[in-house]
Amino acid sequence: MSITTVPVGLLDFEVYLPERFVTSAEIAELTRIPEPVIREKFGVTRKPVGGPEDHCVAMAVKAARRLLERTGVRPDEIDLIIYPGEEWKEYLLWTGGIKIQKELGALRCWSFDLPYRCAAASLALKVAKDLMQVNPDLQTVLIAGGNTNAYAVNYQDPNSSFMFDMGPSGHAALLKRGVERNQILGSGIHTEPLLVDDVIVPLGGTRVPITPENAGKGQYLEITDPEHMKSELGARSFPAFIRACDLALADSGLDRRDIGFFGMIHVKRSAHDAIVAELGLRPDQAVYLQDYGHLGHTDPYLCLKLGLESGQLKPGMNALLLGAGTGYAFTASVIRWG
Repeated sequence: MSITTVPVGLLDFEVYLPERFVTSAEIAELTRIPEPVIREKFGVTRKPVGGPEDHCVAMAVKAARRLLERTGVRPDEIDLIIYPGEEWKEYLLWTGGIKIQKELGALRCWSFDLPYRCAAASLALKVAKDLMQVNPDLQTVLIAGGNTNAYAVNYQDPNSSFMFDMGPSGHAALLKRGVERNQILGSGIHTEPLLVDDVIVPLGGTRVPITPENAGKGQYLEITDPEHMKSELGARSFPAFIRACDLALADSGLDRRDIGFFGMIHVKRSAHDAIVAELGLRPDQAVYLQDYGHLGHTDPYLCLKLGLESGQLKPGMNALLLGAGTGYAFTASVIRWG
């Protein structure tokens, strides 16, 4: 069976951030790590912290409401809602996408969750585009997600220091079938299963259920084998990041020379600069999220926002977006802007 290629465009997107931020000095005081290390090595000058209403799905709803209001798209025009948000959300065993559907009053559509840690942004774009390609009934798709994994970070655990840059956020994006503007092109996904058990929350699953005796113990993200994590992640992450980029470019019929703008999740400054250099890009073709930290799967959308505001992202450019999440998954998307 042949499948007709139909363009899918990014109509618009929205980023929600909590109002309150903490500075590198405050992070240093909390973690007992010198502030110059937080600023220069970790690459964080400040990051947001959530308020009492900044929950995972709630932030996705806030971003989605802003987006619908700005674009004029009515809730009853939405055909599908995808929630590429975290499982660490308001309630366990609860579907965030259907909650977003209820809160927006989008009662005509259907919805599902697509958790993939901090690699979910590109996966959601791929899944949405692929579904829209083969189903003409899907004319308008809303992607709306949130991340509150920062609430599960133990800042007193030095083995968790690579997560000290994390902050809460929400995001939303509207995709339209048959639209060439801001066209979603190819995607690339690569996984490293040897790292799948290295970062977990020990308490609360079926293996170690919550009981009166262990309540409050083991509720944070933990590194199960710090030495394995350090050696394997260091050796595998850089080539995995690059592989996801090259897969997305090839899927788009492009190569590294065609990249006009680059945005990726927040990582330490040296790793970011090394990836930019490996891709053959100039520093001014990329944005670095030192004033925000790592906001999960919102990072690529925040990069788009900052690139548009700074003028780095211009019509006609191919924007390469890169994400990664514990597990470990590495994902990339290409959007032909304008």
